[in-house]
Amino acid sequence: MSLALLPVVALAASAVYAAGSALWRRYRRPAPPVRTEADVLADAAIARECRHFAQALDDHDRVWAIWPDAHRAARIADTQHRLDRRKENGQ
Repeated sequence: MSLALLPVVALAASAVYAAGSALWRRYRRPAPPVRTEADVLADAAIARECRHFAQALDDHDRVWAIWPDAHRAARIADTQHRLDRRKENGQ
């Protein structure tokens, strides 16, 4: 065999190896999972409940933004009152 055929042999060997490994991976791969109608319905129910929960959280945040809790509002008002009195007294 001459040295001129060495690159051709190397290229052919790499092509055979690539084809063999591709076929090996293809036929050794496990079968894809099969989803049943119950799986699809369960996923849809979970997604629906997540949307309802997200909407409830958003509603809760909007309500508390409009009507904050009384204790917090009283503390804020008291702090603001004390700060205003300090400014009036020049402290």
